Amino acid sequence: MEINAKGRRSRVTGVAIGGLVFVMAACLGGAAGAGVGLFRLFGETKLSTVATFGICCALVVGTHAVVIWWAIAARPGRASVVATQVPYLMTYCAFAVWWPDPWWPLGYLAWGWAACTAVGVLTAWWLHGLRSGPRRAIVYLCALAVLVGGNTIAVGAHVWTRTRGFGLAGELTPSAAVQALEATSCLSDTGDFYHKAGEMTLAECPTGENHHERYEGVHDEEFDELITSDQPRAAWEKWWTVQNVYGYFVELRFKLHEQQEHGETVVMTFNVEFASEGKFMSGDRMFAIDKKSESWVFTLAKVALGGWKVDRIEVRDPITITDRGVMP
Repeated sequence: MEINAKGRRSRVTGVAIGGLVFVMAACLGGAAGAGVGLFRLFGETKLSTVATFGICCALVVGTHAVVIWWAIAARPGRASVVATQVPYLMTYCAFAVWWPDPWWPLGYLAWGWAACTAVGVLTAWWLHGLRSGPRRAIVYLCALAVLVGGNTIAVGAHVWTRTRGFGLAGELTPSAAVQALEATSCLSDTGDFYHKAGEMTLAECPTGENHHERYEGVHDEEFDELITSDQPRAAWEKWWTVQNVYGYFVELRFKLHEQQEHGETVVMTFNVEFASEGKFMSGDRMFAIDKKSESWVFTLAKVALGGWKVDRIEVRDPITITDRGVMP
């Protein structure tokens, strides 16, 4: 059997040119992405994120350059060109939306690009051998089913975990549930970070230009996912009201006094101290309190899908707030 040496050399040359195109485009894309990440998006304080962004840009630009070179050199059918180009156009459109306000993780963009690109490559491969019989179509459909099904399961599992089973599951421990409630109330001295689904999460408390909303009792929406009913809200609403009416930034300092376990429930008693950074909002309405601390009794219950939520909060010997009216 005669070996077609010319065809083999042609393929080797094609692979070499494709590799060179990828390296050159990836270097340019990575450098540009790193520059944008450093000077526009993340800055010097998040160098690891800058590197990740640069790598993602390198992969997207590099592979796109190879796809364009392949379309020019191989001259496949129009359908194959469309199938391989559309994922990149979708990625650039998603990036254009993400760029002004990159509030959702970069990994989601990279995940979507990888999945769509894989579908495009599979489709181009199938279209290239459209007349080669049903076997190719069966392989294509099976691969597509695995790809789509696997990503659907992965997305579902991720959403289920990050939303605590769409609000039906609780925190891993009673202490974690209390700490998360403190952080999402935006009144805690422990900071705005809390554990969610095994990861450290930053509570969406008003900051920067929206800092004034703290005084209006605005809290993270996640707060309502950590309680079993509206009853626990009453313990916090008194202090949200103080912030709103008197323009004070209130801080509550929690110190665990006692913890008792009763089967499916846990009772945690905290000494809660009132603290304040003072009056920051305009207005001269004043108030007075009769003491500095009160006792909060948290009753936490296990929920049906696992984990703990705050079921009740009983405020014992509460701090009395007296309105002193408008100061002369």
